Amino acid sequence: MMNWEVKKMKRSHWVPLFAVLAALSLLLSACGASSYPKTAAATPSPAMADSAAYGGYAEDAAADMGGFQMQSLAAEAPAEAPEPSAQVSDEALADRKIVKHSYLSLETMEFERALAQISELVSGAGGYVESQSVDGRSLSYRGSYYERSASVTARVPAEKLDEVVAGVGGLCNIVSRSENMDDITDSYFDAQARLDSLRQQEASLLEILSKAEKLEDVVQLQTALSDVRYQIESLTAQLKRMDSQVTYSYLNMDLREVVEYQETAAKPKTFGEKLSAAATRAGNHLVASVQGLLLFVVEVGPLLILWAVIILAILLAVRAILRAAKKRRGKRAPKQPAAPAAQGSPAPENEKPQE
Repeated sequence: MMNWEVKKMKRSHWVPLFAVLAALSLLLSACGASSYPKTAAATPSPAMADSAAYGGYAEDAAADMGGFQMQSLAAEAPAEAPEPSAQVSDEALADRKIVKHSYLSLETMEFERALAQISELVSGAGGYVESQSVDGRSLSYRGSYYERSASVTARVPAEKLDEVVAGVGGLCNIVSRSENMDDITDSYFDAQARLDSLRQQEASLLEILSKAEKLEDVVQLQTALSDVRYQIESLTAQLKRMDSQVTYSYLNMDLREVVEYQETAAKPKTFGEKLSAAATRAGNHLVASVQGLLLFVVEVGPLLILWAVIILAILLAVRAILRAAKKRRGKRAPKQPAAPAAQGSPAPENEKPQE
């Protein structure tokens, strides 16, 4: 009888504490869930399910004791933490999380030197080259050469992006430039609120685990704790990745090797200007055509001459063979006898009639 009373007293001592801790865990989870998406809030985590199970067990035990100890312990519980959603709105107004992307199309007449100087410029600004690919020269079927080109992706500190772009413009000819910005403020602070809530759940689970006595309870609490810690690690990595994207902007560059830089001419307005521009284009096309023809003759001319010599030699050989065959046929043919004179025809003058 005494043993049963002792056990009952032990149970009555620990169970209300479990109920308070479980209630605190659920309360903190609800606070953090206020900034979650609706789909995430509708699905309880394993840690919340376990805490709810312990809370139900503790509430039943506290009801047997009249709820006196439950009320006294609840009065000593810490005050409710402020909702993260209010903090998120204030911080979002003060600090926006912006990811910058800049795109440059470049030309250079010194390809290798330009690549090296761009890398030095990025490194000097505190950034780094994330990826780089280079394509070599090639010859098209029309005889045109495609010069070298490169694609470079660099990460540059956001506050020095404009400075680096200006430096690249001094090294190469900027054909085109574009920028866009990605605002990830909402995603960032939502992940931060979820992380804070999970850390509070972790602290509550650790405290409950330190008071647990049954092996089954310990196993369930450790499982829930592992799940919470996994989510904490995932959100921490996500926040670090977002911080890196905000701190280091993206600079994408397409570099092309050219013989001369492109010049952007002003759009002609009057008819005379249009006529002059058309004449200039026609002259440029004519010069380009003549140059292309000369290049074709220089590149393909020797081959054409070689084939012409070979074809001429073949024709001469065939002609000589045909002439020789004709002569041989003429020598082999027999001489045909003269045809007899027809009756009544006059005799030839050199023949005299017989007496």
